[in-house]
Amino acid sequence: MRTKSNIFILFAGLFFTILASCSGKEVYSRFHHIENGKWYRDSVLIFAIDSLVPSSGAGYDVTVELTTNLSYPYRDLWLLIDQNLTDSLAHTDTLRCLLADEYGKWLGGGAGGLNQLSLPYRTFIPRDSVYNYRLTIRQGMDEDQLRGVEKVGIKIIETSGKS
Repeated sequence: MRTKSNIFILFAGLFFTILASCSGKEVYSRFHHIENGKWYRDSVLIFAIDSLVPSSGAGYDVTVELTTNLSYPYRDLWLLIDQNLTDSLAHTDTLRCLLADEYGKWLGGGAGGLNQLSLPYRTFIPRDSVYNYRLTIRQGMDEDQLRGVEKVGIKIIETSGKS
């Protein structure tokens, strides 16, 4: 009986160690809930990254996090992202997010009619330790009211070494 208890403690400890090591490098994570799953063309999602305290020489990966529901009508989503991560001036990037393959199978994962997808956006090395970074995201589709988008967010993860 004692052997089963020891094995359980070993696996539980291993599980929590892996869990802690996977989430240890995330330095920023914010989501905006899209009201009633309808994202209007003039709706701008603002991410003020004022809590980032950069490590010396570290690089950071930025991902865009999307949650859609079953009523999303397309296989892709175009995003317009204004950011000042690499310069003091804001730059606009256009990002095409593929949400489903050519056969209509949703990429990512999810349950209960929701699909979560994490998309790589960019890597950057901070310029200044006290600088306030900012990203804004707008939908760039041809619809004034894009249905089926539940949440949009960004995550910033510290990478080891210079990128």
